[in-house]
Amino acid sequence: MRFQFYFPIEIIELWIIAIDSHYSYTRIVSKLLLRLFLSALFLLTACQQDPDPDILVIALTGDIRNFDSAQAVDVRSGQVIALTYDNLVHFGDSTELIPGIAKSWTLSNDRLTYSFSLYHDFRFHDGTEITAGDIRYSLERAAQGPQSWLFTRIVGANNFLAEETSHITGIFLPEGEDGFVVTIKLTEPFSPFIQFMAMPASAIVNRKAMESGSIDLTIKAAGSGPWKLVDWVRDGHLLFSANEDYFHGSPKMKKLKLRIISEEMTQSAEFETGNLDVMEIPLAETEVWLNDPRWEGLIYEQQELSTYYIGLNCSRQPFDDARVRQAMNLAVDREKILLFVLSGNGTLSHSAIPPGISGYDHSRTPYSYDPQQAQQLLNEAGFPDGFSMELWQSQSSGLTQVMEAFQSYWKAVGIEVKIVRNDWNMFKSAIREGKPDAYYLDWFADYPDGENFLFPLFHSSESMTKRNRYSNLEVDRRIEEIQSMPDSPDRNRLLIEVDRLIYDDAPWVFLWHSVSQVVTQQWISGFEPKLMFNAQRYINVSKKLSE
Repeated sequence: MRFQFYFPIEIIELWIIAIDSHYSYTRIVSKLLLRLFLSALFLLTACQQDPDPDILVIALTGDIRNFDSAQAVDVRSGQVIALTYDNLVHFGDSTELIPGIAKSWTLSNDRLTYSFSLYHDFRFHDGTEITAGDIRYSLERAAQGPQSWLFTRIVGANNFLAEETSHITGIFLPEGEDGFVVTIKLTEPFSPFIQFMAMPASAIVNRKAMESGSIDLTIKAAGSGPWKLVDWVRDGHLLFSANEDYFHGSPKMKKLKLRIISEEMTQSAEFETGNLDVMEIPLAETEVWLNDPRWEGLIYEQQELSTYYIGLNCSRQPFDDARVRQAMNLAVDREKILLFVLSGNGTLSHSAIPPGISGYDHSRTPYSYDPQQAQQLLNEAGFPDGFSMELWQSQSSGLTQVMEAFQSYWKAVGIEVKIVRNDWNMFKSAIREGKPDAYYLDWFADYPDGENFLFPLFHSSESMTKRNRYSNLEVDRRIEEIQSMPDSPDRNRLLIEVDRLIYDDAPWVFLWHSVSQVVTQQWISGFEPKLMFNAQRYINVSKKLSE
């Protein structure tokens, strides 16, 4: 047993920090109340058992549905799938790809055919060796799931999905099902395709176990990854043991426990008392943790591949006029909102494409806060007295201050905003149907390429039917050109050019790219943040408690 006591002098320190930083009165009070509440929680839970040196404990905000990689469509599921499965290739620390089951891969001169050479003796958890037949089976199975768009560029995929063929003809096994070579032929060149092979849906499942019915993916994984499921208590925890025979080397920890803790305050209290080893710091608590000397050197900042925005319905007045859309960008002090409402957890956006991937333009500056210029543009567009509009959001208490800030800024230039809140499903349906005048939303990368922030969001085939009804034929043409180009400086320049066209067209109010903060206990070593959500596998993380 051990006892920890946290003296409330931290509260005095927070006053000093707040005053020195010229924070608003309400902001000071809210942070002080937060620290008081946390301190009370910490004192109540300070007496505890010493942490188990053999178990790495991490929190998840919610449970997963199952262990079926083909059904993994959300971040949380993708993170868990990465622990128990392998792909042909994996994302590394950043945007690079590293070997998974494939030891090497090549692309033909016409950029249509990928050839993967598999490792020998790479085995599933039950000891079965992975062969080419498992690769084809897994990809064909995933192609029939909700992530089918990942595979429709493969020759014969559409015929297979229409049940006209027994296999996807573009997935060829030169050495047969028991061999160690797989080739995949595309209908046309598409640079990001190789990254698709690192996504959760492309994880490789145990064909023999699946066909025999010996594994039920609703309760167990059929993979080869670094961790094996030991116990799953729904909405309680997932417990894994290290795969000591893992091909790329056994994890350093004996066990990994993912605790399901939905409340952020509870996570913080559990971390403070040593019941969690690694935690993503809740947004509202960021300043408290960053200014606490106990965690100096133990907090890792990670730029996320995300973009936050307000989509403007470009198919209706007054948002069909670019001057109005530009005015709405100029009328908002996004820097102040980011600092005072979101605790500075982000990078101001001057682009749909976030920092860290191809197409990001470091030289560009965001829309400035210029209400006079905004008013001038509204006058030129024929709206000198402004107009009324609805701003839609999903129901989330964390968004209230953000929405009200937008409402206040736009009112200053004559735009009256009614905030409409709906549950997530109704909100998504309304956007697809084109109902909202404007809506607050975000986009996180499926794969680390600037194209993923252009085609799904701005190409007419997507935007006109699913999003904010933006259409620009020149943008469409250039996006299609980007998709067929090899990864090169020319492709990067074109990504920047297209992104600039979109930014000037202002189909969105461009907001920010999020940043996350992860804190570890002092006894944790080997932790490194990863850029992609499914790249963190905790293989090299270790835990050494003081004697």
